[in-house]
Amino acid sequence: MNFQWLFERPIAHRGLHNAEFPENSMPAFERAIANGFNIEIDVHLTKDKHLVVFHDDSLKRVCGINKKVKDCTLKELKTYRLAGTEYAIPTFDEFLELVDGRTGILCEIKGVNPLDNSIIKATIKRLETYKGRIALQSFNFGAVKYGRKHCSLPVGGLYTWCSPDIKKSRWWAASWMGKLWLVKPTKAQFVAYDVRACSPALSENKWLLKWGKKLPVLVWTVNSEECVDIARKYANNVIFENLDAEYANEFAGTFRPLP
Repeated sequence: MNFQWLFERPIAHRGLHNAEFPENSMPAFERAIANGFNIEIDVHLTKDKHLVVFHDDSLKRVCGINKKVKDCTLKELKTYRLAGTEYAIPTFDEFLELVDGRTGILCEIKGVNPLDNSIIKATIKRLETYKGRIALQSFNFGAVKYGRKHCSLPVGGLYTWCSPDIKKSRWWAASWMGKLWLVKPTKAQFVAYDVRACSPALSENKWLLKWGKKLPVLVWTVNSEECVDIARKYANNVIFENLDAEYANEFAGTFRPLP
């Protein structure tokens, strides 16, 4: 396995963020690096085809602007601030320059249209000159298939059993695409699974355990001691948030051995 590093240290979800340093902000990334954690991020394409690090399709939750990232130019996005702080939305270039190989990166490719490969294509192109450790993942099975075919980076799939808000179109798509039967046709190299769906009461979990014998498994998003305990039953590592860094260091390496 050429990406064992992804399972050696806990992965800070959107950086090591808190009320002072928002998710997917440069200081949140610095805090993760300082504590020796790998970093999970999300990338979108702007209207003028720049890669930016931001989670939601819409700017409303984090920036208070009722507009989608894909409908904004980079210049416009740079005028907005994250969660009322002084921090701006980072470009992918700015993020990579900051990390500079100091820790591993797990990069989620956003977008839910399996026929639109624009985001992963741009990401792969940019990473041609990046020398650090990085893996890609996506709910979008089209992006996973494209990544496996067109790059040598490790590429995994994001999966879940049920969506928390089925009324939102994006969650409907994520729920439909986020099923474990897609692991085989996409040739995903690892599984990233929703910790909220890790329950013996759900029949899907027998397949999660089955895949865990063949492929490495991450669970997301681990945010309590209870979730850590659940992760130990199913996963080789966790993507975490809202946990003390000292505690995260304590549970590092306490999960299932790699297959």
